Amino acid sequence: MPSGHDHERSLRACCAAAWRLFGFTPAVTMSLILGISASTVYHGWIMPVGFWQHGKKELFFFCVEVLCVLISYLTAVLRGPGFVPLGWKPSEQELSNLLQASDLEGVPLKIKEIPVNDLLQWCAHCQGFKPPRAHHCSSCRRCVLSMDHHCPWTNTCVGQINLKPFVQFVHFVPVATFHSFVVHSELLVLLAFAWQRAKRRTDFIRAVMQLHIVLGLVAWFAALAVMLLVGTLAWEMQHTVRSNMTMIEEYVVEKAEVRRRRNGEKKFVFPYDLGKKGNSAAVLGSSSFSWLLPGGATPGPPVWPNVRAGSSHFDISMEQIAQKTEKLQRSVVMPVRQAFSGEGWCCCTYWCWVGFQFGCAVCDCEACGEARLTVAVGQAVLVSKSEGSWAHGRLSNGSGDSFGNQTLPGGWLPRHCLNERGVQPYQIPFQKELQGRWEADTTIVVKGLLVHTTASSLPFVLREEDGKVRLLGFSLESCDGKVARWSNGQEWNKQEGDEVRGGEWHPEDEDLPDLAALEPREDVKKDA
Repeated sequence: MPSGHDHERSLRACCAAAWRLFGFTPAVTMSLILGISASTVYHGWIMPVGFWQHGKKELFFFCVEVLCVLISYLTAVLRGPGFVPLGWKPSEQELSNLLQASDLEGVPLKIKEIPVNDLLQWCAHCQGFKPPRAHHCSSCRRCVLSMDHHCPWTNTCVGQINLKPFVQFVHFVPVATFHSFVVHSELLVLLAFAWQRAKRRTDFIRAVMQLHIVLGLVAWFAALAVMLLVGTLAWEMQHTVRSNMTMIEEYVVEKAEVRRRRNGEKKFVFPYDLGKKGNSAAVLGSSSFSWLLPGGATPGPPVWPNVRAGSSHFDISMEQIAQKTEKLQRSVVMPVRQAFSGEGWCCCTYWCWVGFQFGCAVCDCEACGEARLTVAVGQAVLVSKSEGSWAHGRLSNGSGDSFGNQTLPGGWLPRHCLNERGVQPYQIPFQKELQGRWEADTTIVVKGLLVHTTASSLPFVLREEDGKVRLLGFSLESCDGKVARWSNGQEWNKQEGDEVRGGEWHPEDEDLPDLAALEPREDVKKDA
């Protein structure tokens, strides 16, 4: 498959676009836009209140503002964010060309090409690999290219394809609503004069309670609220335009800086920072005319966007793999003491059954609407996070596969199902012996499940597959803490007198990885 962009040029795509457009929130949004616009035209031109004379030129400009709002909004909804095809995987030729262009050096093992699972993340939901900037949205249930956030008001995500029209929409809305706010503000001035001139209070109330006055005041308040709320979002989206960095990538970069500083690795450089002009061109286009003209898609390649000099297409995806690997190392293995069925609709009947089985405390909606894990007594679960009365983890299939296998099912289950006294740290074979600084063609540092070299800023991951430790597709044949031999014939020699702690679990540490101390849940998407 040559491309990771689902172009969606079929009847199915048209049905999906229609479903997004005729959803509840788009209907509310369109009604709000048209209602405020109609009230503005009525009070400003059809039945002017007379405080200020509004001419035809001003009406033309206001109609252009509303038209820009509608076009940019409809474009963002109908085009969609750009979804990754289900089961996507880059072709061997495509991967080879990208690796040659990226000039990846300083790998810890001699290898012709880096395996794809060390370069790109795997999505267990879509059963395919993610392009570097893609993320899975639990609302859309698809991987989205360059996902910024899931916007409920567009009934879809903001991603690579509709980022430009969405940015235009959130900037056109404050302009149009400010114009509407000014027009409707004349009603307040006239009502103030009417209050002063009214001889009796009933006369003023009778004047205020006229239908067009009430509707005008409602439109005035709506225009003010929309202007402030969307204007705040427009201010935040300015950071996305200036940095060419989505909201999710901002969070990833923050974690990368903390992780690398803690591990003594080289500083992470955001690969899509093309400079001030380059970043704006990557989101809105190269000309100021394209910035103002609504209706176009975000420029640039959707799957493999341009990167800055000295960076590779896989920098951010490999960093995210490293972050998830560190989270895996902080996870704990816990045996199941009570069976739980995660199958069933998320309905009142199901939650009544869960509450009856495990108590009312589990009905705190932590797992409501999300995947739940079915377990049986005697199985083991790799728990990665805990929130309230629920824990999130993955199940072992009992065939000796590693818990780190991302293809294994995962989801939420009640903490009551787990035996907290049987908690064990997650470790792979030879993990303790591999910790430290090694000498080969370059200096190699192993800390936990991560490997990095002094000649490269990229992190590499140790995995357990079929009971063997693997790195970049090669398996570890033996390791006695002094010499590590790999299946490609390469040997690592341990540097004496230098130990890097992190390969074993120390119960005396303050950050004991028990269930109660697990990280709180972090949502994949950010909603506007």
